[in-house]
Amino acid sequence: MIKNAPLVDFDGNDLSKLTRPAAKRELFPIPKNERPLSLPHGRANPMLLAMAVSHRAQAAPKKATPNWTAENRHYALLHFLAGFGSRGAQIQEILRHLAERTGKTSYTAKTVYRDIEHLVDDFGYTIQHDKARNRWVFHNPPPNLTLGSRRLSKNQMIALRMAASPIAIPGHPFQKAMQGTLQQIAAMLDEDQKKQLQDSAQLLNVKNTPLIDLDVETIALLEQAIREQREMSMQYRGLRDPRPRLRRVQPHGLYHRNGGWYVAAHDPQSKGMRSFLISRARDWDLTQKPFPRQKDFTLDDFLHGSFGAMSGRGTLQKVRIRLFEAAARLGEERNWHSSQKIESSSRRKDGSIVVSFELRGLDEIRRWILQWEGEAEVLEPLDLKDQVKKAGQKIHQRS
Repeated sequence: MIKNAPLVDFDGNDLSKLTRPAAKRELFPIPKNERPLSLPHGRANPMLLAMAVSHRAQAAPKKATPNWTAENRHYALLHFLAGFGSRGAQIQEILRHLAERTGKTSYTAKTVYRDIEHLVDDFGYTIQHDKARNRWVFHNPPPNLTLGSRRLSKNQMIALRMAASPIAIPGHPFQKAMQGTLQQIAAMLDEDQKKQLQDSAQLLNVKNTPLIDLDVETIALLEQAIREQREMSMQYRGLRDPRPRLRRVQPHGLYHRNGGWYVAAHDPQSKGMRSFLISRARDWDLTQKPFPRQKDFTLDDFLHGSFGAMSGRGTLQKVRIRLFEAAARLGEERNWHSSQKIESSSRRKDGSIVVSFELRGLDEIRRWILQWEGEAEVLEPLDLKDQVKKAGQKIHQRS
């Protein structure tokens, strides 16, 4: 489980527009509910397609014109636009070409728009409409035009690049592994998409948090302990411990928060589920002692009610905070927690708003409030209000 937070409203189409060669060119919007049944979101199975075409050829007498499937039409459209290069083609030229190739005159501009949307979204080709010239332009067509497994969809490509970017940066413990993974994926793709992956370092720079020293072998060892349900021992130094001490834990899951990898484990010493920051431990050892996995354990349930990395204890309680100025603006733009709500009747003339959360622990939300430097006011619970007040006094005394 990986969460770097906070979640911000995001549209993959926006990113594709920003990172493509000419931002002024954009696709004609085609309503999703008007997508024809003959153009599914997934890719056609070539074997089934060949069987269907073969069956029709055997069952029906030969006609003057071939029985053109949607895939045939897509190939014809790709090759036609690729031949025009940067000059591009007008919609009338495209329709004339399709009519000549297929012998059909029933194709309309709407058919072409849908076909282009399909080629862009499902196969990642860069075909854009140049409004100034009213032409469709196929940018950087690869030597081999395919509609098969060598293509990633537009959203798949964006997701891959964004997921890899924060890892494939200098100093990250998984940098070499991620670079090797991307090279293997790129080797299986067509030339244009291979170049997109290679250009990701120049187009995207994602760094959510500070880098923490992490041993890849430790992650592999913990995954083995989780699968085989075997206890692990380690020398662990908690945040307030003066020195490391020997701990034995029963790992149940791994999760990432704010730059750190944690193991959710049952702690026989405290007789409860706890979170352990992996980078605070050393001398990990996979023991031979088995343990019974906690019934119905899930990482989602374990982390429900936590504001950050720590799971928190006790029952859920409502936390209400009034945000002012820049904090209020960000409160409307960002989702810091899955339970976050903005109270609709709370807005004042000064622009302040009230946000609420359902949390178990208060430590992380207290530190979060203090970072706003007076632009956040605790309304409830009173315990949190007192904690923030005492922390502020401590800061004042030491400043």
